[in-house]
Amino acid sequence: MQLKPEQLSRHLGQQLLPAYLVAGDEPFQLGECTDLIRRHAREKGYAERHLFSSDTGIDWDGVYSEAHSMSLFGGQRLIEIRLGTKRPDKAASETLVQLCKEPAPDTLLLISASKLDRRKDMNSAWVKAISGIGALTEIWPVQPGRLPQWIEGRLRQAGLSATPDAVALMCERSEGNLLACAQEIDKLALLFPGGAIEPAQIQQAMGNSSRFSPFDLGDAISASDLPRALRIIDTLRSEGVEIPVVLWGVARDVRAMAAMAAGQAPGGMPPQRLRQLEGLARKLGQDSLQQALILAARVDQTLKGMQGGDPWQHLTTLVMRLCGKPLPPLYER
Repeated sequence: MQLKPEQLSRHLGQQLLPAYLVAGDEPFQLGECTDLIRRHAREKGYAERHLFSSDTGIDWDGVYSEAHSMSLFGGQRLIEIRLGTKRPDKAASETLVQLCKEPAPDTLLLISASKLDRRKDMNSAWVKAISGIGALTEIWPVQPGRLPQWIEGRLRQAGLSATPDAVALMCERSEGNLLACAQEIDKLALLFPGGAIEPAQIQQAMGNSSRFSPFDLGDAISASDLPRALRIIDTLRSEGVEIPVVLWGVARDVRAMAAMAAGQAPGGMPPQRLRQLEGLARKLGQDSLQQALILAARVDQTLKGMQGGDPWQHLTTLVMRLCGKPLPPLYER
């Protein structure tokens, strides 16, 4: 069966299946789900735990032997396997399938992994075997548009409420860093128990924990979300991210969109990313994208000392144009 993360707590309160697979690339939510399974397992008598991790290499023969051996203390035990980004080879896959065909009555299998590939992983024998006798929970990143609802849910769990302005401020200060956001909500619950949180209380108690990557800037540009794009640029700059890394991604997108606008086929990019850029390319048009190419070249020339000015400022000018809010021509020169 498949379980959403929000369904997991209620499910575990009702029953405990022989095997669970939790997969995704958002570490905070993945950690919470596996912690929840471990906690319910302990409450139901699974006091013994054996951990196998791909970081140190997984002895799959050892996994099989452990699952079918007598418990050290004669009780129930949890066997946890952390795959990370690695996947079982043929022999390891056969081991997992066999464990699912003959699940030991006193053993619970918990496997965590990075995001599952929709074609390769989801059709694999080991994933089908686990979901056949147990449950698969896939973790998806909380998108910016869903972050307010996520924060409101965490506030309710902590016995708090917040005004829309306070929630918006929390989104701005914690986007991309769910762990820091959850910790700040716990702090608010200690400082203002049972209270209705206002922006002033957020400013008093909460630092800026936003965490972004250069890929997040590309997503903001694709959505024409200038406020978020500018916030990402400020965060990347303050964190000491090298601007050539940021420029590379933006310039690649600009070149691809310019090719689309000119009726050419851009290459060397994932099809999903190209689909995201198609609408923006039509919206901006060929002339605007040619100007964007000039602005991208200016950032590069500034980095190489061939032109004066602040490269971050030039990058900001480029991003403003890509988000549909270009500066007056005088200031783009």
